[in-house]
Amino acid sequence: MPDANDEVMHRLSQLIGREAIVEGRHVRVVDVLRENECLVLCEVGIGRMQESLYGQARRRAPRHFQIPLRSVVSTQLHPVLRAMLDEGEQAALHALMAKQ
Repeated sequence: MPDANDEVMHRLSQLIGREAIVEGRHVRVVDVLRENECLVLCEVGIGRMQESLYGQARRRAPRHFQIPLRSVVSTQLHPVLRAMLDEGEQAALHALMAKQ
C-alpha cells in the first residue's frame, strides 16, 4: 500500500507543465523535488543572460525558482502553490500532507 508521501508526490507530479501567473510572473512547473519537498518553476517568455565561469555573457536562459510545498509561517500550503491549484486540489493535497 502506498504511503502518504508517495501519494503527495504523485499528485504534485501531475502539476508538471501547469502554468500560472504568480506575482505578475508567468511561470510553469517543470519539476518536483522529493528531497527538499519543493516545486521547481520556470519563468516563461523571459530569458536573462547567463554568464560563463569568467563573467562573460553566454546565452539567454529562463529563470528558475524553487518553491517549498509548505508555507514558512504555518502548516498551510505555500501561497504560490495555492495559486496554482483549485479549491478541490488544495483540500486533497492538504489532507494528504497532514498524514505525513
